[in-house]
Amino acid sequence: MNPGYALATGCLCMGLTAGTALNAEAPSLALPDEGTMMRLRAGEVVPEQETSRRSGASVSILVFIHAPVGRIWGIIISCGYARAFVAGLEFCQVLEERGDYALTRQIVNKGWMTPRLDYTFETVREPYRHMSFRLVRGNLKTLRGSWDFAAFPDGVLVRHVLVLQPLLPAPRWLVRRNLNKDLPDMLRCIRGLANGSGTPAALDADRQSCPGEVEPH
Repeated sequence: MNPGYALATGCLCMGLTAGTALNAEAPSLALPDEGTMMRLRAGEVVPEQETSRRSGASVSILVFIHAPVGRIWGIIISCGYARAFVAGLEFCQVLEERGDYALTRQIVNKGWMTPRLDYTFETVREPYRHMSFRLVRGNLKTLRGSWDFAAFPDGVLVRHVLVLQPLLPAPRWLVRRNLNKDLPDMLRCIRGLANGSGTPAALDADRQSCPGEVEPH
């Protein structure tokens, strides 16, 4: 399993900056239909779009979190929380942060069967509406995407877009399989960390989706 597919995540995903595929730059969040919103509020993580390319993939995915948007935002941009929701994360450091801009380095190692990833990405933020992220350097060919947020009285709709391509070619089926597992688990983990699962049983299930533990501050 290529560890690049665990990001979000995340890079979660992390402080995350600017992609173009799948409208990753657009700060507005188009709402899904009523039926999809009901599924999201009931706890499903719903994929919107998946596009395989020669050695990578583009994915858009939705989750509804019953928590304040500020709490969710703080988890996504935190290196301490990233240890819990980014699979195989060994190192995370914010190298630079000013205003709406951040530069973050991460190292991901998921075992001897996969290459160790060392990459730096930049993030542009519009609290609490939109984040976009983009690879600056490292041993990935492409990493970019976005996070978008729409607040409701009972919680927050979150859309995560990820465009990922490893430096070395990878089979399309492997890319799809890894993304289909890693990204939903990452979003469930973030929902659990935000105490936004809706019920105690759902909270326990979401916390069990976390591949790691929160790093002490």
